[in-house]
Amino acid sequence: MKYLLIYNPKSGKQKFYKKVPKIKKYFDKMNLSLDIYASSDIEELMNKGEQAASIYDVIIVSGGDGTINLIVNGIMKSKIKPIIAVLPSGTANDIAATLGMGRRIKRNLNLITKQSPVKMDVNMLNDKYFVYTTAAGIFTRISYDVPRKNIRRFGYFAYLYAGAKDIFRKYPLKMKIESEEGIHEDEYMLVLGLSSRRVGGMFLNRFSNSKLNDGKFELRLFKNNNFFRILKLVLFFISAGLYKTSKDIHLESSYFKIQANEDVVWNIDGEKGYLGNVEIKVIKEALPVIVSKRRKKQFF
Repeated sequence: MKYLLIYNPKSGKQKFYKKVPKIKKYFDKMNLSLDIYASSDIEELMNKGEQAASIYDVIIVSGGDGTINLIVNGIMKSKIKPIIAVLPSGTANDIAATLGMGRRIKRNLNLITKQSPVKMDVNMLNDKYFVYTTAAGIFTRISYDVPRKNIRRFGYFAYLYAGAKDIFRKYPLKMKIESEEGIHEDEYMLVLGLSSRRVGGMFLNRFSNSKLNDGKFELRLFKNNNFFRILKLVLFFISAGLYKTSKDIHLESSYFKIQANEDVVWNIDGEKGYLGNVEIKVIKEALPVIVSKRRKKQFF
């Protein structure tokens, strides 16, 4: 088995490089081949993912959710799909947490080298692939708008502070949404799309019973944009997705066609994406991934 570690040295608090010697030592001790590649450049990361897909059996990605998104976009351009594994080194680390990859390096490396992979869905927003979330409206700009210096200094609290300020912004999103569950046309303050149950560093275990390999994507539509509705939205996140009012709409479908104003910005795996109209579709079981036994039972 040939392994490649790709890491983003600028992710999170920029300290992952300190763990690289320990990772290299582990692979040397196991007599396994490991190459290492570091970059923070968007095009370089995407190209490396595509090029490495036909060379390596396992690609280990360390960075934030945005870094993982870039590598996946590169790999999906290749006919050969290697096994993907994740080592968290970002701030929210939603993808890593969903796959059960925590902060203990040795435990993660044992999983990567000894655990059999499972196939996971990959989603598309127009012509761009994404792993677990796309969203528009209140709170969705925080993950890509917070200055990196604040993330290095305050970590996850930088996001929480930005979220508190975002409460006072207005987000009237006029949309027409077509899916397997019909057509919904209204004004929303948040359209939250998930294929997992974690977003923004929080598990929404009561959001749904969806799986990561069921060929479905889910949208939760939060109506209105007054202060009381925003407080109820905050309760939704605090309650791990349990709190829901009769005005909120939950949709599950293998595709969505969304008409929106040109100034509506879509967040894709934590990064700034397309504006306005979008189409979402699911590619069922597109990539083999390493996942912990607990998360496999829970999400697959």
